Amino acid sequence: MASARARRSTFNGLAAILVAMALVAPGLNTAHAKLAFEPAPTLPGGELAPAAMLKGPLHTVAEPVSLDGYFGRFEIESKFGKFSVVGVNMLGVRVHELQAIEALQQVQQSQAFQDALVRSAQAPVRFAQSAVTNPIQTVENVGQGLGTVIGRIGFFAQSSVQSMSDAAADRNAPPPQSNAAPAPYGETVPSGFTGDPFGFNRARREWAQQLNIDPYTTNPVLRPLLDNAATASFAGSFAVNTALGAVSMPVNLVVEFDTTVRDKVWNTPAIDLARQNEATLLSLGVAGRTTRDFLRNRWFTPSLQTALVTALAKFGAIDGMESVIQVASRMQGETRARFLIESVRMLAQHHEKDTRIAKLRMSHLVPIAVATDGTLVAAAAVDYVYWDKNTAEFAQRREFKGKRRVLLVAGPASATAKEAFAKAGVTMRTGMRP
Repeated sequence: MASARARRSTFNGLAAILVAMALVAPGLNTAHAKLAFEPAPTLPGGELAPAAMLKGPLHTVAEPVSLDGYFGRFEIESKFGKFSVVGVNMLGVRVHELQAIEALQQVQQSQAFQDALVRSAQAPVRFAQSAVTNPIQTVENVGQGLGTVIGRIGFFAQSSVQSMSDAAADRNAPPPQSNAAPAPYGETVPSGFTGDPFGFNRARREWAQQLNIDPYTTNPVLRPLLDNAATASFAGSFAVNTALGAVSMPVNLVVEFDTTVRDKVWNTPAIDLARQNEATLLSLGVAGRTTRDFLRNRWFTPSLQTALVTALAKFGAIDGMESVIQVASRMQGETRARFLIESVRMLAQHHEKDTRIAKLRMSHLVPIAVATDGTLVAAAAVDYVYWDKNTAEFAQRREFKGKRRVLLVAGPASATAKEAFAKAGVTMRTGMRP
């Protein structure tokens, strides 16, 4: 029952992606439109993801893989339990995290770690926790300079005032009803980290860097292990480098974020990331209120927030930036957030290596670019495209016309889908995952 409910909920939210993409495609003539629809296929995992993601010393992925709204639904069996994820992107993240779970479990069984936990229990842990609940009364990372601490306090205080002011404005003039779909079943809202102006999560970030993982992961098994490790180091003086010196972590199986984003996330407190991201968005022409709404959306963790802003910055200050952030500010669910980030990164890759982009716009969850030569480029970070009612609707729309139309798809597509789009005059480029 729960499994069926999960499938329905995820499909209802994610199937809308290709329906929304219909706003950017030209029409097919009647003959082309009558191509036989394909049912959602069940595919060998190897057609969607690299072999290393599907099987390793710590896990196996159930075969075959069903499609759920043009994304693979991957059932991961591991020595640490079962994980059900939607999309190759999330599969790569969860598989990569398995070795971090194993490493942390090994470390936390040591006597030295247990002793550190005892020390942390005897230390004023409430001091550390108050960095989130009462940040202005907490002092940490003083060695970084009084100016840094004061700046964080100022930003936190300013954000609090703006939040109250925005809430009051909304009460007086309620904004239009949000069309954001609820988060897919099984996804929980991430913890809030931005209200940490003094770097309470510094130890968490140090552990994450050693393990080559996201410090703001939503993994239900990894998160409590990372919490314990950060507590033992922050309040119990347990050395991170010593603990993991002999642990060899794997190279990422999927390029989740580029090097710039990873370095920022590991080396910068969450509140400083928020300040930097706010400044970048304002410089790109995004309105202050839109920026603030985006920074408050907890589905965009500090890592995801930084990844999206970094991708957008590659275009420079072009028209349409605000439309992307407006959609992101209302977006529900980590799968959708990662879809948007990866889609924007695909457009940025096109911008840097193919045709320069002059304008951005959004069609529901899908980013669309207008190139300097008039080419219309849509990017969809889906795992597999097949020909069905939704893709037919996509191919029949005439709202946007241009000299050339390009559809960038992260994964592969069926032969029928390729034929249909080619006959429509749409250049489909598959395998474009950054």
